[in-house]
Amino acid sequence: MPECRGCGVNSRRIWCEICDIVVPHITGQDSNMIESPAAVEHTRHELGHPDTRPNRIWSAIRKLDSSEAEWAMDARPGNSITRIGGDPPEWEIDDEDQAIMDSGSIRHASTARLRRLQRGGILPDGSHLSWTDGRFHLDGIPLDVPYHGLRKMMRRTRGIQNVDWKKLLLSVSLACTKHQTRRELRAGQHGRQTTIHPAAMMRLDGDPRRVPHFMRAMGLPRWGPPIERSRYRPDWFKGASWMDAWDSLRPLDVNDMDDMMIPMALYIKDGHLQLRVRRNRGWRRLELESHPVVWSLLVSWSLAPPRSDSHQRLRCLQQSLFADTEIDLISKEERNGIRMLRGIVQDNDNVDVDRANGGFIVKGTSGARYRVVPGVGGHNTRFVVNGIGHESGQRPARERNAPPGWHRGRNSLCIVESRELRRLVIGDALSSITLSLLDDLKSQQYIDTLRGYIREVTPRTVDPQVAAVRQAENLRFRLRNNLAEYRTRRYTVLFPQLWGVMLRCPLGERMTFTAMRRGHPNVAFDGCETAFATEGQLERNVIYQMLEASGWQRDHHEERVRRTQRIYIRTGTGLQDLGNRVEEFAGMLEPALTVNQRVRLVANPVWSYFERNNPGTGALLPGTDQRLD
Repeated sequence: MPECRGCGVNSRRIWCEICDIVVPHITGQDSNMIESPAAVEHTRHELGHPDTRPNRIWSAIRKLDSSEAEWAMDARPGNSITRIGGDPPEWEIDDEDQAIMDSGSIRHASTARLRRLQRGGILPDGSHLSWTDGRFHLDGIPLDVPYHGLRKMMRRTRGIQNVDWKKLLLSVSLACTKHQTRRELRAGQHGRQTTIHPAAMMRLDGDPRRVPHFMRAMGLPRWGPPIERSRYRPDWFKGASWMDAWDSLRPLDVNDMDDMMIPMALYIKDGHLQLRVRRNRGWRRLELESHPVVWSLLVSWSLAPPRSDSHQRLRCLQQSLFADTEIDLISKEERNGIRMLRGIVQDNDNVDVDRANGGFIVKGTSGARYRVVPGVGGHNTRFVVNGIGHESGQRPARERNAPPGWHRGRNSLCIVESRELRRLVIGDALSSITLSLLDDLKSQQYIDTLRGYIREVTPRTVDPQVAAVRQAENLRFRLRNNLAEYRTRRYTVLFPQLWGVMLRCPLGERMTFTAMRRGHPNVAFDGCETAFATEGQLERNVIYQMLEASGWQRDHHEERVRRTQRIYIRTGTGLQDLGNRVEEFAGMLEPALTVNQRVRLVANPVWSYFERNNPGTGALLPGTDQRLD
């Protein structure tokens, strides 16, 4: 049986299921994208066995006998354009221009310099390149340009006249475009180094029938947000070797989704074109030699289909040619860490591999279950721990009460790596957190988030009587906050109580009726503690009618003395039979107690809740000498 290329154990597959999960977070690349020693040796032989110094490798690439760079060396003069102001000058930038572009700000740049950059210049192939407010445009097409390297090449006297600069710069910009799925955005460190193949994204974006299905399969919105859509057209790259390779393939389908996820290779950083490679001390980004052949070859390899020989050559270059041959892609310490994690998974029935989410399912001694996924978590930890419920089926309350579309990833537990744990390789770190979660009842003593989570998901036995009381309280709460019940009580209880106070106040009593203030009473009496808060103009109009019917009048003199508007004084007691007046202002409240013009909230008419026989002055009724709400 063959051995796993990661941990070295016997496995039916090239990579065992443990390495399939952990290795991408060690190397920054999916395990199926890691090339075999035979493929690496073949690529090294093609390049003439250069040593690991970058300048030697760039020189070997430049001298490579390959037709894959010819598409960029076949310049075709652009269409001549007659300009009123004359032809722009040849494209060039100086040190001050570079400083402005590096800073990304035009705040301190002179107007004349900004105008010159905006006007731009002509490249040797006739295409027009300009820069405006942090963005390059090539014949009107926005793109990213490694301007430091381009400036170096424009200073050359040979080898730049026959270059198709437009196609080359557009291809460079496309190769450096990053497209991520939501799944990869949540994958942490590994996710930041992977992308949907930009050439595949461009081709799919040109086929409206396939885009929605592919976007849904990749975990993206149906048509993708603007940053996820390709802004390039396939016809711009007609004749490029990498484009011909795509044209020779069958149309893409959603089943090709996994093959379209590739490691990032080329980057444009501060105007420099960089290649991500593995060095003796880890992964680094090296600036490419400023030569059109080097750029065109690496771009061709990067944009070629993932399973092509060209793309395989690029992966071999990235993974092995810049590091000493005796240095393995996975170090001895990393292998030992993976073996330790494998032993924990195999020897414990409470740990399972979660292939769907790329992690491990752990059941603690408390019965709580956790999902451990390698990746960048809170406080820059190298793993993310999510609580996924209890073995009894109890789920976290946050998840049970969650609205539709709520993502379970939000139920992550904050677990901080100690300094000692950070010194360990990722396999040892995953082993340590897995062991802690297996004995979570003990671990909760020093991991506070575990204590709260265990308490939340552990089923509790509730006394039936206590449950009945809680249910009754919940119903009363819901009743108090029911809009229909609130309005019914207000117009059939509170307003009749206020009406009774108006009828019983003595002659000469004053009442203040100020403007409405939300949550504060605006009706108050001098001789009692009754207070009331109106809500809306309807209620104010009803109270005006109530005051007039019960013998209250405006006291303008007192208003001037108190410097307060709307002060009323009771000068009479009104009619003995107030039935008609009551029906008049109570009728104003009837529509508020009727839903959809057909359903009434109360059975009796509103006037039946108000006193219609004038009781005259006297003591206030119980429960009315207070704030009415």
